[in-house]
Amino acid sequence: MERQQALIHSIYWISAFVIFTLCYSFIDSISQGLIYASVSVPLTIGITYLFIYWAVPSFLFKGRNILFALLTATILLGVLNIQIVFALVQRIFLADNIGAESAFIPWDTLYLIIATILFSLPAIAYETLRNWNNKQQEMLQLHQNDKEEYIQVMSDGKTYRIACGDIHFIESYGDYAHIHSADRKIITRMTLKKLDELLPNFVRVHRSYIVNPDFCQAFNLDEIIIDKKEIPVGRTYKETVSNVFSSQ
Repeated sequence: MERQQALIHSIYWISAFVIFTLCYSFIDSISQGLIYASVSVPLTIGITYLFIYWAVPSFLFKGRNILFALLTATILLGVLNIQIVFALVQRIFLADNIGAESAFIPWDTLYLIIATILFSLPAIAYETLRNWNNKQQEMLQLHQNDKEEYIQVMSDGKTYRIACGDIHFIESYGDYAHIHSADRKIITRMTLKKLDELLPNFVRVHRSYIVNPDFCQAFNLDEIIIDKKEIPVGRTYKETVSNVFSSQ
C-alpha cells in the first residue's frame, strides 16, 4: 500500500514538473520554464508535505482551526516572498537587458504563486482525506474491539469487567439484568435494551432474554437451550431466531 502511494506521489510530481514547464513556455521560453520548475516544484513539494505530515495532523485534526489558518497564511506569504526574490534574481541580476527582463517579474511572481497553490492543494486535499478516513476506520475498529472484548457493569458497589465471550445469556427482571456465565451470575441495574446495544453479536430472543449463539445447545422456534436452561422464544423474535440459528 505504501509503495502504491509512493508511486502515485512520484507520478504526480513528475507530471507537475512537466506541466509547469510547458505552461510557462507560453509566457516566455521552455528553458526559463525549466529553471523556474527546478526551483518552484521542489519548494511546492516541501510545503505540501509540511502540511500533510505536520500542519494538518498537529492543528487541523486536533481542532486548532485558527492556528491552522494563521500558519497557512504565514507559509503562503513566506513562499511568495521566496518566489519574488528568485524572480528578481533571475530577471534582473542575470539578464543582459535589465529593462526588458524586469517587465516579466510581476507575471513571473503571479505565475509561480498560482502554480504553487494549484499543484499543492490537490496533493494536500488527497492525503488529508485519506489520512482522515484511515483515522476514522482505526477509531471505529478500536471501538468495535472494545465492545466485543468486554463490558463493564456495576454490581454491589463494584465495577465488573466481563469478557463478552464468557457470557452465556442474560435475563431481565425489570430494571435489573442477570448476566450468566459458566461459573457465576452477576446482577446489575441495567436494561436489556442497553445490554443489547453493548453486545452486537448476541441475539434478542425474548423481551426478557438475550443469548450468546455460541453456547446454544439446541433450539426450535419455541425455546433455546443453553446450560440446560430452557429459554423461551418470544413470538416477535421467532423469525430472528430462525435466521440466526439456522445459518450457524
